[in-house]
Amino acid sequence: MDKSFFKTLIQVTGAACVFLITSVLIFQIPDLKTQTVDFVYPVYTTVLFFYGLSVIILFALHLLSSKNPGQIGYVFLLLTTLQVIGSYLYMRPVLSKTIEIPAEKISIFVIFMLFLLLEAYYTTVLLNKKQ
Repeated sequence: MDKSFFKTLIQVTGAACVFLITSVLIFQIPDLKTQTVDFVYPVYTTVLFFYGLSVIILFALHLLSSKNPGQIGYVFLLLTTLQVIGSYLYMRPVLSKTIEIPAEKISIFVIFMLFLLLEAYYTTVLLNKKQ
């Protein structure tokens, strides 16, 4: 492991902390706080789930970048597809709930998109790194 991966890991961890604090603060708004009682997953569980997936994806891309940098884009697409499938499986209980709480669905989707943006950014950095 080189220092660039640890730097990336620290940045992603910092972003995850910011996402978590922001999400928790948003759900302290009185109208939204009453809805969190019926959430299938607490907000911190969702952030930790997507953080874990991001770390796995970034670790795999980092390993690949040293061995076969020409395949980074393809592996990113494959891993992102697997992440979407995993996210759907994670969200299934939320999607199948009979009580309609849009705040939980929106929260999970926004957190998913934020981590996806982080992964895309770091993949772009790896793709543009001079070999």
